[in-house]
Amino acid sequence: MEGKIFELIPEAMRRVGAIGKDSVNKQQGFKYRGIDAVYNALNPVMSDLGLFLVPEVLDHRREERETEKQINGQTVKSLLKYSILTMRYTMYAPDGSNVSCVVVGEGMDSGDKASNKAMSIAMKYAAFQLFMIPTEETAVDPDAETFVVTSGAKTPAAPKQAKQEKMHAKGTETPPAAASVTKVSAVPPTAPETPANPVLEYLAKEREELRKARGISAAENITIWKAQTEALRKAERVPAKPLSEYTQTEAENLVNLMYALFTPTGTEIRTDEG
Repeated sequence: MEGKIFELIPEAMRRVGAIGKDSVNKQQGFKYRGIDAVYNALNPVMSDLGLFLVPEVLDHRREERETEKQINGQTVKSLLKYSILTMRYTMYAPDGSNVSCVVVGEGMDSGDKASNKAMSIAMKYAAFQLFMIPTEETAVDPDAETFVVTSGAKTPAAPKQAKQEKMHAKGTETPPAAASVTKVSAVPPTAPETPANPVLEYLAKEREELRKARGISAAENITIWKAQTEALRKAERVPAKPLSEYTQTEAENLVNLMYALFTPTGTEIRTDEG
């Protein structure tokens, strides 16, 4: 294989850091990785390497689905627009060499944003899979869920059953009664991804402020943030436990120590704290 694209994508993979769940769905109370975080992490890396991405819609399906909401004790029905887009993303290097990937994005909206959301989802997961971007914590693996197929599915007929159905089509025999099938999950339904954590929200905000002060990319900032946190843990200046378990006071102390004990992009604790 020839072309700089095969050199530059691995280089981009080395430069892009982990992207955590810093965005919060306020309506349902869970955290997620927003498309903005992906753009912020990739833009400085791709622009520096001369990479650019061209999107192409290969297929677009659109449906309307009915939904219900409880408003003042009354059930109100409305329609949601549901878009399924098959997208091809082609990444080009400065020499014109390129690679493509095809992904599917799905989005729902009560207004005119269903396709926009579907494109954002497709772009986000194309980037995660193309660059193998670390996500800091493990997501739910598809193999962890099992479902029994429900309405609309039909089990292939055994030879005898198929013969009976064929005879019934000619009006010679009564078909076997159709079984009623209900959709179930092999595991209990899971709660939304992660409940909103005010301490993590505070740390995410402060981490972004540090990034602005440092004048570096989101990916570089995350790497420095992790290194500084680990250095403070080893020095027993902050608790050696996950940040999600920190109290607000502990989180504020962590941020204050980062400002006091490190140069903006340094990862070794300064001996002179003054």
